[in-house]
Amino acid sequence: MNKTKQFLTLFKFQATTNPFIFFLLFGFDAPLFIPYLLGENIGNYHASLSSLLFVQNLFMLALAGLFILAPEMGSPGANNPMAAGTDFLLTRAIDRPILYRARVAFLYFLVLVIPLLNLAYTLRNPGLMVTEYSKVAQQLCLHFVPGTSLVPDPSGNRWPLISMVNGNVLIESWHVWIFAMATLAVQPVLLLLYPLKHRLFIFYALFVGAIFGMLFFQFHHLRDSMPSFTERLFFAFAAHTGLFWVFTVLIFMGIQFLCERRFASMEQ
Repeated sequence: MNKTKQFLTLFKFQATTNPFIFFLLFGFDAPLFIPYLLGENIGNYHASLSSLLFVQNLFMLALAGLFILAPEMGSPGANNPMAAGTDFLLTRAIDRPILYRARVAFLYFLVLVIPLLNLAYTLRNPGLMVTEYSKVAQQLCLHFVPGTSLVPDPSGNRWPLISMVNGNVLIESWHVWIFAMATLAVQPVLLLLYPLKHRLFIFYALFVGAIFGMLFFQFHHLRDSMPSFTERLFFAFAAHTGLFWVFTVLIFMGIQFLCERRFASMEQ
C-alpha cells in the first residue's frame, strides 16, 4: 500500500473508530455557529467587539487533541476508553509518521470545519457594526482594520458604533486562525508529555490550569478599560493578515516535521 492510500485508510479509520469525538468537537466550536443557525443578522450590529474575538471554550481543543493525537496516553488496554481500538496500530507494520499525519489531518478537519463554514457564510453578509467603549481600542481599530469608520448609534447612545466593511469576514478569518494556532500548540505539548510516567495527570493539571487562566484573563479584562491582548493581536492580524498566514504555514510545517519524527521514534 502506497503512502497516499495508507494515509486515506488511516484517516477514515480515525473517523469511524470513535464516533463520540464528533460530539466532543461539535460541543467545542458549536457556539460559533449558533448565530447563523438562529438566523441572526449579525451584519447589522453586535454589542461588543471583544466578545466576538474571545473564544471562551478554546481550552476544549486540548481534550480533543488528547483523544485524537495521543489516545494511548490513557490507561492501557481495555481500560482505556480514549484509545477505542486505535492502540493496536502502534504494533502493526505501518508507517508511523503517516499514522501521526492522518491523526493531525483528522483533528484539523474537525476543529476547522465549523469556523470555515462560518467564514463561507459571511461572504453573503460581510459588513459588521460593533460597540467598543474604549477610545484607545476605537482608535486602534480605525488605524489597523481596513474599511473601518465611526458611525452614530441609531438608538441614541452617545458612544458611536464601529462600522467594518468586511468585518464579519475578518472576524471569522480570525476565528479560523485562532483555532489553527491552538491546534499547533497542542501538538508539541502532547508529544512532550507522551513518554512521561504520569503524563495523563500532568495533562489534566495543565488543562485545569488553562481553564482558570482563561477565566482570570477574561475577568481581568472586564476591570481594565484598555484594549486586551486579544484585541491588540486581532488588530495586528487585521493589518497583516497575509503575513500572519505565511508565518502560520511555516510554523505548521516545522512543528509537523518535528512531531512526526518524535512520534516515529517513541516507544509505546
